[in-house]
Amino acid sequence: MLHGWNKARRAARSSLAGRMMEALLKQAAAIIGGCIIAGLAAASPAATTGAPTRYVDLATPFERVAIATVGQPEAVRVARVRARIDALLPGIYPAGDGTDRAIAAALRTFPDDRRAYDRVIARFPAALQDAIIRFQGRFPDFVSPLPVYLYHSLGQRDGGSDYLQPGKRHVMLFGADMIARYHSDVSLEPFLIHEIFHLEHARYFADCDQLWCMLWQEGLAVDATATVVAGATDHQLLLDTPAPIRAPTDRRWAEALCFVAARFDDTRSAATASALMMGGKPPAGLPDRFGYYLGLRLTQATGMDVIRLSRLDNKAARPVARAALAKMMQQARTSCVAPPVDAPSAG
Repeated sequence: MLHGWNKARRAARSSLAGRMMEALLKQAAAIIGGCIIAGLAAASPAATTGAPTRYVDLATPFERVAIATVGQPEAVRVARVRARIDALLPGIYPAGDGTDRAIAAALRTFPDDRRAYDRVIARFPAALQDAIIRFQGRFPDFVSPLPVYLYHSLGQRDGGSDYLQPGKRHVMLFGADMIARYHSDVSLEPFLIHEIFHLEHARYFADCDQLWCMLWQEGLAVDATATVVAGATDHQLLLDTPAPIRAPTDRRWAEALCFVAARFDDTRSAATASALMMGGKPPAGLPDRFGYYLGLRLTQATGMDVIRLSRLDNKAARPVARAALAKMMQQARTSCVAPPVDAPSAG
């Protein structure tokens, strides 16, 4: 998700054409048997309402191989992990030496990571079920259009959709290792709601590379989480990673607005990284990932309900986002120029 946010994740948020969850889960069940977790959210009172949310647990098979191969040569351990996980979901670990090194590193640290990792595996069913039920309280038509997997992400993501090869299969992936690092407390369910919103939003809003698109998508996800989770803290809204975002952005609010205004339709990855990525080299004085907070303020400045905003397609959303930015710039009395009313023509 946001902590490992990159262009590949943006591309993974394309228009969701079909509701393929059931078919793919049935196919996976034929292969992995007991690894499908269906209805284990019964430990939570809220999970007793509505159909249980199905997902495939690939985190446990990784752990079993890690334990079973202790003391064996590193290359053998890596090969065993690949063989086991590829049999369950081909392509989740891409081919290449880089991935092999990441698997080896994960195996080396697994003894120290195991306790927190196991807590995620235990908590995830109820947390996912409760998150979806709470989300459906505001978005009653939501049903996940993608198969959901919990796995060891090798430090790559806490959550997000992706395309796997071969076949460009669209899946929703949650990384137990990164969830353990960032969401092992009261932020777990709000984080899941944030990711669930992206699936819902993609029914109406297609991915695009312009900076305003990314701010719009992430700002709405934060806004939706705040709407669903009454009284959510900045920690639960993911606005404190890697450090608090709100206060330092407020202190340089005019600079933040002018940065976005000058790059509103910019499609270069550097602009997106500066606003939304950890280590993305934001403007001097602004914190990493300041765009998540600015995006939230942008959606709030529209004066429209987040549900209504989430139904806007790209053509309808840009003028709304542009007007909200211009309004905030006027209120902040910035000296920079607002983005053009009309989007630049492609090419």
